[in-house]
Amino acid sequence: PVREFPDRPVMRLVAQDQDLLDFDESLLPGDSWIQDGDPDEYEVEKISDMRTGRMTRYGRILREFLVHWRGYEDPTWIDEADLNCGAILHEFLRDRANQNRFGVMQSHEEA
Repeated sequence: PVREFPDRPVMRLVAQDQDLLDFDESLLPGDSWIQDGDPDEYEVEKISDMRTGRMTRYGRILREFLVHWRGYEDPTWIDEADLNCGAILHEFLRDRANQNRFGVMQSHEEA
């Protein structure tokens, strides 16, 4: 309760000059920017299609994406929750929305 603790405790931290660190880029090894690849992790090259499935009991519609993997020929259908490629997924969904808008515009012109 607020009545028991009217003031928040305050602690001031003081760093001595000898405790400060200099993160100089020149001190890093030359290959430090290269990420170590996880052998169990695959890299998504592109997403080419999407299909929707059943609805979960929480109201979420399951979506699966046809994923092309870098270094592999055959694409596979992967659940959206299992994907870890936000930028590629966002680009695919944006392009798909643009195609849908273009299709709607064309259908109105024909009518």
